[in-house]
Amino acid sequence: MAPDHVIAKEVLDAAKDSNLLFVHGVWSRFFPAMKKVRDIIESGEIGTVRSARASFCQNDGAGSCSALLETGIYCAQFLQWALSDPNEVGGDGPVVRGACQTLHESGNDEHVTAIIEFPGNKIGTFECSLAHCSDRSATIYGSAGVIDIPFPFWCPTKVKVTKMTGLGSQQWSDPETHEFSLPSDVVALTTEDGKVPGFNFVNSQGLAYEAREVNRCFREGMIESPSFTTQHCIEILRLISDIGKYAAK
Repeated sequence: MAPDHVIAKEVLDAAKDSNLLFVHGVWSRFFPAMKKVRDIIESGEIGTVRSARASFCQNDGAGSCSALLETGIYCAQFLQWALSDPNEVGGDGPVVRGACQTLHESGNDEHVTAIIEFPGNKIGTFECSLAHCSDRSATIYGSAGVIDIPFPFWCPTKVKVTKMTGLGSQQWSDPETHEFSLPSDVVALTTEDGKVPGFNFVNSQGLAYEAREVNRCFREGMIESPSFTTQHCIEILRLISDIGKYAAK
């Protein structure tokens, strides 16, 4: 929605001053699987959450734009969702503790890694790239187990929980997998020749989740979504800006 948090705040302040609803198009937040992730964390099922990591690397688009803005933002929002209290307003936010990048000949970053410290001594790490592939998964690590979100973690339909106990945390439970169907009423359009080529990108049906939330907020006279507030949005874009500055040192 903006190249940095300063411009984003101008947009969001203008919307607020005009009493208009504004929801950043980070569709990840509105998937049922993402809500399940928060439910698991808050239940204490994997103990105290201490860290998380995300990887979003694809060999597509290097040089055409910033990998940090294109795929890194999905990593940053995931770490925020996993390691921050979504109901907490104000206070000390996450701090970038390390970052590095490689640049394309166009001048845009094509590969970025980052280390972020969150309140409560929690550490998040991520890698994003438009020049090579990764499994594009994410994991949350707790004192009593882990939550795995496999490809595609930014629009997930599956969450796997594995508990780990005993000496050296070597006693693993059988994984418990939670699966969520995509909206069945969202289908690809038919072309003029009668063919149905399908969607360009994985799990595109899930865009309906955010659309439904926007409709709900609009009907109820809200100017932001509780699942992705103005503060959440600005914080993510601040992190993206700080990572870019740190990596450019």
